[in-house]
Parts: sequence; structure tokens; C-alpha cells
Amino acid sequence: MSDTLRDRAITAFGEGYEIDAEIGRGGMGVVYRCKDVKLRRFVAIKVLPPDLAFRDEVRVRFLREAETAAQLNHPNIVPIFSVHDRDGLVWFGMGPVEGESLGARLLREPRPPFADVKRIPKDLADAQSYAHSRGIIHRDIKPDNILLD
Repeated sequence: MSDTLRDRAITAFGEGYEIDAEIGRGGMGVVYRCKDVKLRRFVAIKVLPPDLAFRDEVRVRFLREAETAAQLNHPNIVPIFSVHDRDGLVWFGMGPVEGESLGARLLREPRPPFADVKRIPKDLADAQSYAHSRGIIHRDIKPDNILLD
């Protein structure tokens, strides 16, 4: 599926984005690191696979995720730049995170430095508080969804 999805994504992105690498995968999509050709910067693009996109409830939930996240402007929340529905693919562009997930970090370093143990929950709580103050609740907080830059 990955190569087929990548090929379909290349077609759907047109000449606007060039795929550099797959950087993540989860229940709601695959994330690629891409170069925005016009702006000459890297972005992350999350693509809803076609086998999920044909289901209206999944497609709507994916688009709602992008629309909801796009309302947020906070240093600890990944910004959403655009959302697209083209050539049977649904995808959105967002700011890249150059680091790793907290889950990956904990696998690599089960006992991180105390400064990180203190800072990461504080940053997470700050981001959640900001989102909650705007009526938005993230329903999938887990180490793999916490990105460290």
C-alpha cells in the first residue's frame, strides 16, 4: 500500500510539493516530509489513504481534524497550512517537526534528563490548556503523538 499511496500522493500534489520521505504513519494516515516547491521550504503532509477516504465518516473526521487544528496558533501545536481533496486523496499540509516523538525518545532513552521530564509535561499542559480554552479537546494524547522539536 505504501508505494501505491506514495505514487497517488505524487500525482495529487502535482508540481506544488515533492515528497522527500515518509516520516510517520498511524490510524488516520501517512505523513510525508515534502518540499513546498513555490515557497522553498519543507512541510509535513498527512494523507488519508484511499481505502479510508471512501468512507464518508472517516473522510469527514479527517477534514474536521485539519479544520479544528487550523484554528489553533500556539508554539507547542503543529500549525496547519492547507487542506486538499484531489484525485481521490484527502490531505493537509502542516508545519514540519524535525525531532522525534516522545514515544521514540523514551524507547531510545528510557530515563531522560530531569530537565526534559520537567519541561515536556509543562509544554504539553500549556498546549492542552490553550486548546481547551478554545473548546478543542485532543482525544488521542499519547507518547507517539507528542512531537519533540
